Amino acid sequence: MFKESPKDKLRTFPRIAVELKGGFRVPNVERKEGWAEIQNLSHGGLMFIASSLLNRGDSIDMTFYHKEIEIALNAEVVWSEQLDGSTPEEFKYGLKFVRISDFDKAYMSWILAAGEETR
Repeated sequence: MFKESPKDKLRTFPRIAVELKGGFRVPNVERKEGWAEIQNLSHGGLMFIASSLLNRGDSIDMTFYHKEIEIALNAEVVWSEQLDGSTPEEFKYGLKFVRISDFDKAYMSWILAAGEETR
């Protein structure tokens, strides 16, 4: 059994464990970009790890890949945590999707249907 966190009460959609690579950038902010290691995904958002510092409320453009299919979206950072003991510093972020194409949304639904729920 898993321990429910305060974030779980705020979630509308179940999370599915994934291991996807991608990247992000903050529009209109020079040199605010980086890699993303996506660890869970839902119809409404995702959680990823990165070494770049982002702020709650930041709008980011993200691209990630699943079986050579590129998924692009715009999202808002809704929470962040620094990972303990990580060298170099790494951060965990929760995103809420703001804009995603119909094709990418449908493809993500396929990914989610094949996964297992996680918290």
